[in-house]
Amino acid sequence: MSIVEKAVEKLKTLQPEPPVSPLVDVEEPAHPASTIERLSGRARTVDQSAETTPLWHVDQGALERAGLLPTGDESNDRLADELRRVKRPLMDNAIGKGAKVLAHAERIVVTSALPGEGKTFTAVNLALSLARELDFEVLLVDGDIPKSHITRALGLDGQLGLMDVLVDERRQPAEVIVRTDVPNLLVVPVGKRHPLTAELFSSLRMEQVLEELGGRHLRRLVVFDSSPLLATSESQVLASHMGQVVMVVAASQTGQHAVHSALQSLNGSPYVGLILNMSCLPASENYYYSYYGLYPRGRLAGEA
Repeated sequence: MSIVEKAVEKLKTLQPEPPVSPLVDVEEPAHPASTIERLSGRARTVDQSAETTPLWHVDQGALERAGLLPTGDESNDRLADELRRVKRPLMDNAIGKGAKVLAHAERIVVTSALPGEGKTFTAVNLALSLARELDFEVLLVDGDIPKSHITRALGLDGQLGLMDVLVDERRQPAEVIVRTDVPNLLVVPVGKRHPLTAELFSSLRMEQVLEELGGRHLRRLVVFDSSPLLATSESQVLASHMGQVVMVVAASQTGQHAVHSALQSLNGSPYVGLILNMSCLPASENYYYSYYGLYPRGRLAGEA
């Protein structure tokens, strides 16, 4: 081999090797439309994760002991009948059959002017009644952060909840949904309490969480139990996100001034229904006998 040939062979050995193709394919930039499709598919996957977890047992005895369910067959029958009257306009609004179309009518908050008027009792039983409807599933959210009666009664203390997804944006709202052994009933506990509850409720993150909890691809009603309107500031902020407000008024207990002050705090709410609770009038004397009576906004029992 000549000196020139040897030089050529040596140059060949010094040539860099061709680059090796990566083992993992690099994803091409997605078209905006495909991005939307991926996000919607991800939302479905996240929401469906609640369906794969074991069902949480609802201890009705514990609810009764906490005063959140009535006792006695007669009272159950009367309550069931009154709840049917109460929920019908709420459902009509949710499906767009009400007097006017409401934004976010699937979001319902149950509140009161003052503590002790039966709002949590109403929220739980209204959610149970709505869950019996064939066309809906119901998500009951414990939004009464200071008291968290629903969370404690269901034994969900220490579970991730509403406040956790508001504080930590890395958490998905579906992570805090608890599917129960009551057909069509899901629950979101309070979670870890936070000193800035009102600020978190008024944040953009709150609206994002509400959109996800509402299950946009499902026929889901979201029922919030809220703290009393005149007791905490966050209750009024929470009501501002809702399409429908149900305010419980204790008969012969809540003063008219307190009721009007609470209603004024809901001035921006598109729909407010008043429920007369703890009424002792028999059915023969009052259409709204037993537990509940639903009145148009601005009207109370006994007003002209």
